[in-house]
Amino acid sequence: MASVHYEIRNPGRPAPGRGGHLVLVTGRTPDGEGVHFHNPSGTAPLSRAADLPLATFERFFAGRGVSFAGPREHTAHLAKEAGPGA
Repeated sequence: MASVHYEIRNPGRPAPGRGGHLVLVTGRTPDGEGVHFHNPSGTAPLSRAADLPLATFERFFAGRGVSFAGPREHTAHLAKEAGPGA
């Protein structure tokens, strides 16, 4: 999840600020030069599931976010900490 300005739904306009709105970044674009993200408050389908070049995304990005570990990554350390036979 990344903190962006809500006007990211209009990437062709100048960014009036950064942060204050969360979007879910789900991957990179096929060329590796951008990001794919879901914006639940987007006003049109293309602004709810969007691809943007990194330079455009960065204009709206506050430099803050949250990363979630997948199920295996999250639980692998628990087995090690519990020890043998746990």
